[in-house]
Amino acid sequence: MADKRRPAMSDAEREVLKTLWEHGPSTVREVQALLGGQGQEWTRSTVITLLQRLEKKGYVASDKRKFAFVFRATVSREDVMHQRISKVAEELSEGDAVPLVLAFAQRHPFTDDEIVQFRELIEEMESKRRRRIR
Repeated sequence: MADKRRPAMSDAEREVLKTLWEHGPSTVREVQALLGGQGQEWTRSTVITLLQRLEKKGYVASDKRKFAFVFRATVSREDVMHQRISKVAEELSEGDAVPLVLAFAQRHPFTDDEIVQFRELIEEMESKRRRRIR
């Protein structure tokens, strides 16, 4: 479901989703407390509203097995990044992601470890391509 197009998120919704990615399934009160620890002083009703919006948009799901609803992310951080990058690629380069990636890579100061990760990824991609060709 990584390619499924979901409605865009607001900045506030994204902060709530980040909390679920970082801390796992959580109740409304837990999300509110975690956000409060980050300086977001939102009321319980605001957090509920944001979680319900995210659920309606397909980013989270809820489960009420005990006394409170437990919300969990239904998409990964990588899925959301891919969706957003694809949208920018459509807007700026007719859907071609290569110019977007190259423009970012040429100006971002990557560490040696990150460059090693890129090399490993490229080698893995080349290996997969060679296996498909055979």
